[in-house]
Amino acid sequence: MRNKIAMFTACMTLFVAASLPAGAQVSKARHRKKISSSVQSVKEELTDKGYQPATLKLKRGVPARITFVRRIEETCGKEIAIPEYNIRRALPLNEPVVVEFTPNKSGEFNFTCGMGMLRGTVIVR
Repeated sequence: MRNKIAMFTACMTLFVAASLPAGAQVSKARHRKKISSSVQSVKEELTDKGYQPATLKLKRGVPARITFVRRIEETCGKEIAIPEYNIRRALPLNEPVVVEFTPNKSGEFNFTCGMGMLRGTVIVR
């Protein structure tokens, strides 16, 4: 009896899937892609070599989430600043600090330590 139920369920699933228009299956895949790309996430570390990676690429108009982690104690990088977006946050040692914003204009923008000595670049296209 269980085999008959399993076979019936499998046949009904195939029947329903085959009867859907091809576009319905594509639109579901596109919908999943839109959901997963609704926020751009990047991890940025401050090490003895500076910001790693030194350049971040973001898409214009898509919300961004940058997680900064300071890995080195002897540095002036105890703060992160993104002047173009009026962002300034403390960077405690080995603690992730999440900065969220929506890059609303294209171009290249610096992010720096609190003193402006360590630099990285955000490229928005």
